Amino acid sequence: MTTREAPGAGGAGRAPERALAAALGVAAALVLFAMMALTCVDVFGRYVLNRPVPGGLEMIEILVAATVYSALPLVTLREEHVTVDILDRFVPDWLLRVQHVAACLVSAAVAGVGAWQLLLRANRMLGYGDTTAVLRIPLYPLAYAMSASLALVALVFLLLALRRPVRKIARD
Repeated sequence: MTTREAPGAGGAGRAPERALAAALGVAAALVLFAMMALTCVDVFGRYVLNRPVPGGLEMIEILVAATVYSALPLVTLREEHVTVDILDRFVPDWLLRVQHVAACLVSAAVAGVGAWQLLLRANRMLGYGDTTAVLRIPLYPLAYAMSASLALVALVFLLLALRRPVRKIARD
């Protein structure tokens, strides 16, 4: 197996993956833009007008969580996670494939359990009527979105398990 370009470097590959990557990228960018705009307005209001955005911290906290969970499926699809590839040059091709499939399956299982637990948590939040302290924003929609994001991550890991592994460092 030779070194090849990482999937994230030149697009996601196939047309459905490119469309999914584009949609995920737009969603993450919009959430990040909202967080940036709110921060700018809050800072301007706080230091220039002496009137910060009421509940700005709560909204920023929600947007931080939304940013992370909206970007996670995209990072997964592009295989841009932090990886340790120090042994890549020594691992034979067949073992690299086994390692890749095993890592993808374990990661899919972990993401799936996380999605399930977040779904249970969202259901409890809905039942209890959990809201933020100042603005009383319901928290369950965010928890449901986070659960859906992790479920998508689990599916992406299953898709990645079918791909040929990428050798980051060429063998000698």
